[in-house]
Amino acid sequence: MQQDPKFTFDRFLPLIDPDSFSDPAFYQELEKIGYRQVLLGGTGSAGLIDTVRGIKANTGLTVALYPAGPDAVCPADVVIMPDVMNSNSHFARPFGSGSVATAMNIFRQDLNFVSVAYIIMGNSTARWYFDAFLLPSTKILLGYANYARMVGYRFLALDYEDPALSIDRGLLQALRRIDGLHLVISDEFSPESAADALDHGAHTVITPSDIFEDAADPLALAAEYYERLLKTP
Repeated sequence: MQQDPKFTFDRFLPLIDPDSFSDPAFYQELEKIGYRQVLLGGTGSAGLIDTVRGIKANTGLTVALYPAGPDAVCPADVVIMPDVMNSNSHFARPFGSGSVATAMNIFRQDLNFVSVAYIIMGNSTARWYFDAFLLPSTKILLGYANYARMVGYRFLALDYEDPALSIDRGLLQALRRIDGLHLVISDEFSPESAADALDHGAHTVITPSDIFEDAADPLALAAEYYERLLKTP
């Protein structure tokens, strides 16, 4: 079994929680806007399989799945295997019980997958959920990133979802100098701040589902992101 060597993330991906957006019509509208790829994930998985099936039956979207654990693995175009590099949790850290169980479930279902080295940067819900410790310096973070690339990770994701934390542009540029590493940044981006992160080194930016859940018109907001980040001249 090998990772999918051809898969890559678009410049912008909305992370969508299927517990909040399960209607295939929503994804049909995303496709009409111009989206070609969506990322599904959340803390629950009750309706996940049906949501993925509905998207695949009614759209041409590529579905990337970010499972919260082994029970959330189901057929998608690609399954993300996130190894939380700075987790204390026996469940989420590399070779942790949850990571191994998720891998086994992907293997049993013979699904395409990609591994992502995932680092939590601030005091977010993810830090609590994954029992993560914060890395004390940029130097150490770069050491983690270089190690991740040396052992075979093609993707590095930094989770900045902490309102008190600003993205370090110098860090992004330093990470871009690691050959062969695709840099993914997750934050509660506006279209403008997402464009700034892309301009300063990120390959892909991701917004959490709650941005769309809290919006008066989620599809209008999705169109704003598309126009600023994905639409080609």
